Amino acid sequence: MARITISDLGYTPGQLSAGPKNSILDVKGVHVGQVTIGEDGEDVRKGVTVILPRNPDDIYIPCYAGMHTLNGNGEVSGSYQIKDWGFTNTPIALTNSCSFGIAFHSVWQWTLQRAKEKGISLDDLSHNYGTPIVGETADWHLNDVYQSTLKEENIMEAFKNALTQEAVLEGQHGGGAGMTCHMFPGGTGTSSRVVKESKDGEKEYTVGVLVQTNYGHNYDLQIAGVPIGKLLLNEQKEAAANVSTGKADDGSIVIILITDAPMLPHQLNRLARHCAVGLAQVGGHGIGRNFSGDIILALSTANKTNERVAVPQVMGVGPVEVNQIEILKNESVDTMFRAASEATEEAILNSMVAGRDGRTGYQGLHLPGLPIDRVKELLAKHRVVV
Repeated sequence: MARITISDLGYTPGQLSAGPKNSILDVKGVHVGQVTIGEDGEDVRKGVTVILPRNPDDIYIPCYAGMHTLNGNGEVSGSYQIKDWGFTNTPIALTNSCSFGIAFHSVWQWTLQRAKEKGISLDDLSHNYGTPIVGETADWHLNDVYQSTLKEENIMEAFKNALTQEAVLEGQHGGGAGMTCHMFPGGTGTSSRVVKESKDGEKEYTVGVLVQTNYGHNYDLQIAGVPIGKLLLNEQKEAAANVSTGKADDGSIVIILITDAPMLPHQLNRLARHCAVGLAQVGGHGIGRNFSGDIILALSTANKTNERVAVPQVMGVGPVEVNQIEILKNESVDTMFRAASEATEEAILNSMVAGRDGRTGYQGLHLPGLPIDRVKELLAKHRVVV
């Protein structure tokens, strides 16, 4: 199925241009691999998305990192390392809640196996230690959760796919399988934005975002400022009241941002917060609900530091050693904020557009897809273009 994005419906969020793929893969060195198990109409469709922020051979090189949690009923592992060290140096895996444990285990197994294949000693590996980053969302609406746990070989296959996969499969693919967004089939979505380093634009930086959407009610959905969710409900004459709440209804969203702009942890924390601005552009006042886990991770691949000291400590004392780094000027960070917000908004919308064919899941439950033709008409009619 050819890729259709929200831009094909007549709306492109923001002012900045997307990269050539309009994907997190526009960031040089980033690899994504996905595996999806199950078909539409079956009781469970599950999967995993693996993200390698750097080339697999360079995965141990730290990426400065920052995080933001809008509401915390969810999990992204590795957060304590990021808070203390300010960087991460492991692959990232996104999957469903019940597969969180096996995904964490499998990231470790891939790391150990690759070290053995590359002849990396355990001593070197211990200096390159990093806590695996695994994010999860709960696929309790469309899937039989008793069957949703993946196997180790599924995650290993995703790692293998990451070496050759040229495009992110959106919607009900990878970790996004079984997920919903504003009560439409959602799941995996991606987008990117390009920013110029200088006035003449000789050098560019890319902000790439990949989301795993599984949140939101239909009545809160807005696109380009148009209350699309309420308009669709009015046409269907469906009542938006008396909607049950809980994890299955409120869901979660995990947002992964990677940029090749030279940013440090304090700046990346701020960049992660501005992804939530893009989330609010779609979900309005309905984001960050009590049962939702809205967790955002932002990484920079620009600086390639060596955190291992050349002179070992003696009785706990050794010389202080330093790295030479670049850092974005504080007064130029606003454009990066805008890029983060725009790419996040579009990635979320793209996850729903990709689910336009609908999904039939557990016990025959059918969830219609976002009616893109009607949405295009409503945007043309109600959107204010200045």
